[in-house]
Amino acid sequence: MSAVRTAERLVRFYPPSWRERYGEELAHLIVESSGDRVPWRVQVDVMRGGVRERMRRAGVSTDGAPEDRVRGGVLLVLCGWTLFVIAGVAVQKLSEHWQDLTPAGDRPLPHAAFAVLVTGAVCGAILVLAGIALVLPRLRTLGWRPSRRAAVVALALTGLGVATMGAVVAWAHGLTPAQRNGHDIAYVVALLAGAALCAASLLAWTAAAVSIARRLELRPATLRAETRLAVGVTAAMAVMTAATVVWWAALGDRVDSLELILATALMVLGTSLAVAGSRRAVRALPAIG
Repeated sequence: MSAVRTAERLVRFYPPSWRERYGEELAHLIVESSGDRVPWRVQVDVMRGGVRERMRRAGVSTDGAPEDRVRGGVLLVLCGWTLFVIAGVAVQKLSEHWQDLTPAGDRPLPHAAFAVLVTGAVCGAILVLAGIALVLPRLRTLGWRPSRRAAVVALALTGLGVATMGAVVAWAHGLTPAQRNGHDIAYVVALLAGAALCAASLLAWTAAAVSIARRLELRPATLRAETRLAVGVTAAMAVMTAATVVWWAALGDRVDSLELILATALMVLGTSLAVAGSRRAVRALPAIG
């Protein structure tokens, strides 16, 4: 690939508003300093800079004042929780009727692990809701207009997801168990489309929450409380991930391994983001006054 085309591709790692102001200059600099081909080290540096700029615009970067770093760490935990919820829904679907497939003598360990998983989910959800409740009084100072677009997108995706899943559920009532479990391709495609829309709506609501939260003026006491809640959510995610692995190992080949691998990998990714966010918030906390 030529240096010009590579530069154009690399510049797209930056946010649109940044590209409008600095994109042409950056692309020209990359081409002038690279010759025929852009070295891979330069590509990595530019991509890293673009991701860092996007993170800064999203309010989850490591730069800025201590208050911004605490806020960014907490928001990173929220993003990790969103991925974890998507994975958790998949695990819940895969776990249906596992008791019927497991002999009574082999049930105690997976039953205990699944109970821990459910308990962790409830505790994590309560902590997330508590974090949202803490900042709700500050929304009056922000107003609706700055986050209207994000909220409208989230509402639209939610409506599409609910409508699609409603149609899929109605469709499923007229199918046989075999058709619902993969023999009807059209039904499977519709089900996957509905699941994708629901996941997209959850991600959109998270993006809206991040857009709102990074504009709020929060007191140090609120930031400390949010950090404690974020650490609690991270701990719950770590416990749930471990419980899922134990539950899976105890069941062996009684569950779909490929789908569970993907769900568990998403759990690990979400937990990793939450751990990184918690560490960032805790490290910046002593400097906020």
